[in-house]
Amino acid sequence: MAGNLYASEKEHAAPAELNQCIGAGPQAPRDIDSLTGSNPVIFEAAPAIKDMNLCNIHFHRNAEHKSAEYSTFVEDGSNSGWACKEPAAGRLSEKHAEHNGCSGIAEGDTIEVHWVHTTCDINTHGVKPLGGGLNACMTTMCPNPQLRVVAQVFVLEKNGELKFSESPIVHNDPTVVYTGSTTGTTWNNHHCSPLQVTWDVKKTCDTLDIDDFSKWCSTNKYKDNHAHGVRELVTPESLLSKIGK
Repeated sequence: MAGNLYASEKEHAAPAELNQCIGAGPQAPRDIDSLTGSNPVIFEAAPAIKDMNLCNIHFHRNAEHKSAEYSTFVEDGSNSGWACKEPAAGRLSEKHAEHNGCSGIAEGDTIEVHWVHTTCDINTHGVKPLGGGLNACMTTMCPNPQLRVVAQVFVLEKNGELKFSESPIVHNDPTVVYTGSTTGTTWNNHHCSPLQVTWDVKKTCDTLDIDDFSKWCSTNKYKDNHAHGVRELVTPESLLSKIGK
């Protein structure tokens, strides 16, 4: 969410606001290097992605989650978030950056990609999702699915090491799994998401080829051709689940 992150890290919400958030269940995004959390709402983790259906892919400019390898804070309006490295000089003045039809990105940017999976049957002929975005993960007959999001963080570079894939990129790096919520700028530490999400978040950064990624971005079937805003980091322990080792 746009705003001063450091102010948002103070745990001084009005009681009614904090109670609403606690009752909404554990939230996301979070610092995945911290395992602590005390939110009382516990829910069953979603199935493995091999047993679910991919329903949406989107990305955020600057990471929503925080980890040691992406811990450089970038003040960038509604895209304020975490980066693998400092953005290039003058990058933040490029309010309408675009690369090959993909809006909101430039070489050197950090992005966090979300592969969203649902337990709803969205692939059978005749089944119609409720809409775009997260609604693509739901149907009239399946309005409350289990959701699992695989999140990976990249730096966009010319001739980057990796090419983009519509499946999460296979790797052997550490991943943190936790229960949380949906993200995005609709929500903050005082107005929390009620939707339950199992998160798989990769802890390391990789370089992603910007030309290859922008080609996917500008032509993908999800019509997701722009960088999304960043939800502020959730830091009150009362709004976080405990992460098992």
